[in-house]
Parts: sequence; structure tokens; C-alpha cells
Amino acid sequence: MTSDEYNNLKLEAMAFDSQIEERVAHGHIPDLRFSTPCDYFFNNPWRRSKYVELDFGEIFKIIKKQIDAIFPSLGPNIKILEVGCGPGYMSLELSRAGYDVVGIDISEKCIDVAKHFASLDPTKKDRAHESRLNYICGDFFSHNELHADSFDAIVFVGALHHFPDQESTLHRAKSLLREGGILIAHEPVRDKVTKGNAAFCHLLRVVLSINGGFYKNYKPQTNLELRKKEIDSLFNDMRYETDDGQKSQSVNDNEAGYSEMFPALEKHFSKIHFDWRHSFFHEFIGGLRLTEKDNFELAHYLRDMDKELCELNVLQPTEFFYVGKKY
Repeated sequence: MTSDEYNNLKLEAMAFDSQIEERVAHGHIPDLRFSTPCDYFFNNPWRRSKYVELDFGEIFKIIKKQIDAIFPSLGPNIKILEVGCGPGYMSLELSRAGYDVVGIDISEKCIDVAKHFASLDPTKKDRAHESRLNYICGDFFSHNELHADSFDAIVFVGALHHFPDQESTLHRAKSLLREGGILIAHEPVRDKVTKGNAAFCHLLRVVLSINGGFYKNYKPQTNLELRKKEIDSLFNDMRYETDDGQKSQSVNDNEAGYSEMFPALEKHFSKIHFDWRHSFFHEFIGGLRLTEKDNFELAHYLRDMDKELCELNVLQPTEFFYVGKKY
């Protein structure tokens, strides 16, 4: 590892250390089953548990469906590694489903939070998953607890796009998988965000703002230049970039887009499943400000319509779900 790569890794860890500390301090509970209302989030699915279920809960379900379909005879003996597990909510839920799970992340604070909330799991009937769950802090490429040919599945949920070198990342993942093992990736591809997507979201936010239904007041801007500027700013937000093109989340965010991830996945794995997912829904629903009942019904509708608009080629999908087998 070069000194620049090491420094970037440290900065990446520091960014997520700071983020999770602030979130937890304001009441965030990173648990798919037991999250609680958290008004600290102004436009994030973690604001309400029903949004969490619609978004991250759905991701868990499609991951589990693929694992169970591919390994029908292994049952609880399936061993999974989640790379970039963050505060651990997906690894925790996978362990609850009966799998043997290791979650790894470079953020020490995220791992501390993951361990803390796993220990507080309110589930009383079956705590057996505690022995099936192990969180480790360190580098995916070199950690001494990760051994070759030892996992049935490796999972990336919003983490693969943080790795600058997709070739070495997927080569490493492949080496850790047993023969016939699978790699699962659910990833944003912000290089696919279009100005059309941003214009549609601007329209939707303006319509909602008329009745105070969105967290930020978007006015019907009739001045073409000003409207274009607002859409350009929203376009940058959807790409997780500042207006001057800098990364807004962390030093390694958006290191890889679809044009880097997909060819590397195809090179190292035999594709079993590929699905384009959503365009805007998961970055939108946390901003709804109608009644709680209307918010949830609208969030559900927006999720379904987002998928449909992508299938009709009205909007460009900006995330994908991929499953590939080691060959």
C-alpha cells in the first residue's frame, strides 16, 4: 500500500467515525427491526422505521432470497462476509436469519456501534445469532482473520463503489470465496445520474412543497436560468458531490461507478442475477412532511413508481443488484 493509499484509508475511516458518532448521539439506532423515529435525519430513510423497512429491509429480503435459492441445502451452515458493514445492521439481520456472518469495516467507531447494538438486541426468543456474528475492524485486503476459500458469500451493500481499484478488490473477494461461492453487490452508480433525473426530482419537490409536504421549500421557479441552477445543484446532490465537483461524503466515495464496477464483476464472476433498481426514491422519502400516514403511503407509492419509471426508460436507474458465482 502506498502512502497516499494509506492516508486515504485513514481519512475514509475518520469520515465514517465522525458520521456514526454524530448520528448515534442524536438517537440513531442502526437496526432494521428496532430502529426508532429519529428527527435528526431531515431527508434519510432512517428518519422513520417504515422507510427503513421499505428501503434497507427490501435489500435484505432480496439478498436472502438469492442466498437461499443458490444454497438450498446448506441452511444455517452458510458463511457470509459483509465488506464495509458500517454500523452493522445488514450483518446483524443476516445473522438473525441463521447465517454465520463476519462484518468488516475500516471505521473503528462503526464497529464499536455495531457491537454495541448487537449486544442490545431486544430479541429474546433466540439469541443464538450472537454466536454466529463477528464484527472486525481493519483492512479487507490484509486482515489476519480473513482466510482464503472460507466464505460461501461475500456481500457489498453500498460499499464496493468506495474501492478505487475494482480489479484488486474483486480478485481479493474471489480468493476468500469457496469454490462455487457467490458475490452479492447492491450499489449506487452515481455516474448514471442524469440531468433528466434531477429535473424530475425538482418537479416532484416543487409539487410537494406547495402544501408543505417536503422538508425544504422548493418554489415554482419561472426564471429559466435560476431554475437551471437549482436543477444543477440537485444534480450534484444526487451524485453526492458539492457544486464545485468535490466529494461530499468521504474521500473514497464515488471512486467507482457503473463503468468501473460492472466490467470488473463480469471479469471475475459468472453472472447469476442482475437487476437495475431505483433512481431517486431512497434519497427522497425521508424528506416527506405530510401526516405520518400519508408519508408512508406516498413513500410506498414513490418506491413502486420509481421502479416502474426506470423500467419504462423515463428515468435512468442509479443503483443495481448483482449476484455472481466464483468460477
